[in-house]
Amino acid sequence: MAILMAMGYLFKKIDLFDDNFIAKGKKLCFYVLLSSSLFKNLYDTSLAQLNMKLVVFVVIAILLEYLSANLIARKLSDERKKIGVIVQGAMRSNYAYISIPLASLMFSDPELLQTTTSRISLLSAFVIPLFNILAVIALSRSDETGRKSLLKKTIRNILTNPCIDAIFAGLIVLVIRFIFPQSAFFIKDQLPFLYKVLTYFAQMSTPLALLLVGASLSFSRQESDRRILLWVTALKNLIYPAVILLAAVLFMSFETTDYAVLAAVFGAPTAIASAIMAYQLKADDKLANEIVVYTTVFSNFSLLLIVFLLRTGGLI
Repeated sequence: MAILMAMGYLFKKIDLFDDNFIAKGKKLCFYVLLSSSLFKNLYDTSLAQLNMKLVVFVVIAILLEYLSANLIARKLSDERKKIGVIVQGAMRSNYAYISIPLASLMFSDPELLQTTTSRISLLSAFVIPLFNILAVIALSRSDETGRKSLLKKTIRNILTNPCIDAIFAGLIVLVIRFIFPQSAFFIKDQLPFLYKVLTYFAQMSTPLALLLVGASLSFSRQESDRRILLWVTALKNLIYPAVILLAAVLFMSFETTDYAVLAAVFGAPTAIASAIMAYQLKADDKLANEIVVYTTVFSNFSLLLIVFLLRTGGLI
């Protein structure tokens, strides 16, 4: 990931990417590619192995992250366009592109691998919509408008967000397919050409988004922004994962596979889509880009530490 972002930065420097291409590319990612990827992730799962105890714990943990990140963000900045970006950067994990693949790499035993993959895929039906809705709420405050107008704008942004719409569409498919197993929602078997196009779009989303984030980087930031980057990186990569995993160990009776899922969900860096969403909602997208880069680069070390401590403690 770091290499792709570095290549995007290089492409901008040598004029392979210009500002117009970057702006159009971000719209393509936001409205088509990322939405396709989220829908496909849900389409490829099943409701049969849903673990509600894990779902409830993860949802509560994310909400607590969001509330605490709001308090911390107001201490770090008083600018509307930055507060929402700080909140999103601290609590929104790169679930689709890091968490799901990472969880599947933690075990070599086929049974454990299958259970872990199924659980984290099903969890996406709850986690990804929650991440997106909370991000829209946080970023909508970047618009300096009245409270009534802000409420309308926030609701409109949630309802018209293509990522959220794609997830709800995926949930509808899952429910219908669960109730009517022989329904026409088996796109993969009955409409293979459509499924292949969806797969192509989903596969394009990560590399293009990383290139565009890298191309949008600007390192001529103020001292206050460097302080923000340090705090958000520490929260996202170390503090929140440590607190949540410790709470799981002390207060819950999870299985080995559940700890692997928790490590993958909360140890992952900030979502690539967060930078694109910040751009679309007119927040400080340059700061959002840098948060993605810093948390992604540092996650190469923090994830190794998290997995090592879990293995040492016999939890995975």
